Amino acid sequence: MSLVLKDAFQLIEGVLEEGLPFVGVYLQKAIKRHVFITDNTGKIHYPVTSGNLKIDDMFIQLPSHIQENKYYYHKTDSRLYYHVGFGSLSAYIIVKNIPAEMIHHAICILNNAELAVKCYFSKINKDMNKFEMELADYLSLKSDADIRDIIKLSDKNLDIHKPYLASIIEFEGKKSEIDWKLVSSYSYEYMQKRKIDVISVCLQESLTLIIPAYINNNALDIYPVKLKIDDISKYKKMVEDRFNMKASLGLGQIYPLLDIQKSYHEARIALTLPKLLGRKNYVQKFGDLGIFTIIFSSNPKYIKEYCVKTLGRLIDYDKKYGSELVTTLRLLVDNNFNRKAAADSLFIHINTLYYRLTKIEEILGVNMSKIDTKLNFFLAIKVYDTLCINGLWD
Repeated sequence: MSLVLKDAFQLIEGVLEEGLPFVGVYLQKAIKRHVFITDNTGKIHYPVTSGNLKIDDMFIQLPSHIQENKYYYHKTDSRLYYHVGFGSLSAYIIVKNIPAEMIHHAICILNNAELAVKCYFSKINKDMNKFEMELADYLSLKSDADIRDIIKLSDKNLDIHKPYLASIIEFEGKKSEIDWKLVSSYSYEYMQKRKIDVISVCLQESLTLIIPAYINNNALDIYPVKLKIDDISKYKKMVEDRFNMKASLGLGQIYPLLDIQKSYHEARIALTLPKLLGRKNYVQKFGDLGIFTIIFSSNPKYIKEYCVKTLGRLIDYDKKYGSELVTTLRLLVDNNFNRKAAADSLFIHINTLYYRLTKIEEILGVNMSKIDTKLNFFLAIKVYDTLCINGLWD
């Protein structure tokens, strides 16, 4: 018995009632070829992928120029890529092992199914994007929305009283070349395979994972269920290997979801500070930052007051006269107060450096040769730079 072809409205009605498999199964029967349906990252949505698959097997690598045309036929692989656009995003219907003479027939059938596929992805992306955007604005202090209202937008069963921690991964090098949606998709699937139901948010050229924690002996454990420090390192390596770039990762402390904003900012500090201290390719917990953990655990108002008291007059002087005294002090700190090395880093003559140091001592009323002065400047510069990088300094 031959298959009765369905019109676009029948397919839309079917996908709304039964989901994407309704369209996928229909297309396979109509075209008589294996069909895959993916999102714009290449993640396979149909057929439903097995939990036993490797992560790479859950994705199809899309040709780089695929969006230039409505469809693209790869002769070597006998594979047809059909582009479904909705807003600024895309989905793809991929037909495998299809000979060139069948392309016209397949395109006619795919044209008819396009609206149903678009309907499916538009709905899930609308819900996901709104939740992610609202959460991103909340975490980065761009919104004063209530976290209780934001989590209502999620399709997950989230409890504001359950413990979570924030983890932020960032690549070293040219971040503009990174497809963060693809990083997010890979990361989500990696955690899902370990039965860890994370929330992923692409934010500030990095990926934030909100990871559920658990209670152990009536105390919050420092790691989530089945996620130890070795697993964090393995996750980082997986991302590095897949995207062929080195990465660093910062971890905040555990709080109820209601206070996840605090864990996020701790994770940002854990990610930022080691970089300012010259480290690369690291995993850093906020709780292991030593004296900086104590400093950044204080009231933000007092942290800023400390920087203003230590460096404020120097910052104001630079703004007023266009000088580089703060930069000079920063390079002196970074070079362990070696004046010749600092002068070389600044590309200035050593006499110019001595003049600037005299000016710094004069403005701040300090003696740069004293160990307590050096320690105070080291701490103040690193705290000030961390606040500036993370948008916490007006």
